[in-house]
Amino acid sequence: MRIIVAGWLRYAGDDRTCAEIITTGRDYILAAREERGCVAYTWAVDPIDPGVIQVYEEWESEQDLLRHFIDPAYAQMRDHLGQWEITGFGVQMYGAGSVEPVYGDDGWPRREIFGVTLAQA
Repeated sequence: MRIIVAGWLRYAGDDRTCAEIITTGRDYILAAREERGCVAYTWAVDPIDPGVIQVYEEWESEQDLLRHFIDPAYAQMRDHLGQWEITGFGVQMYGAGSVEPVYGDDGWPRREIFGVTLAQA
């Protein structure tokens, strides 16, 4: 089952704080992307709330995510993020049993999602 990790971290400081956290954390992001089973891994400054870092990860399996949690780079990443004052966070993981594209071959959003159409919703 594919695992999605998504959420946010809020930091104290001015508009440059989150950008600095991401820039100086580049090596941890790259290390995670090289791990077995990593499909996507990114941190981004929220464009509306610059005190927030949005987090998105996608892993091929539960085992891949669990391996990530025990990788030395993960511990280093946590230490890195802890150098700044975190004032709030909300990060969740989701199990995805099915994966389908959002857009059809015509480039428009699909009219059916996992077998459900608007009329059935």
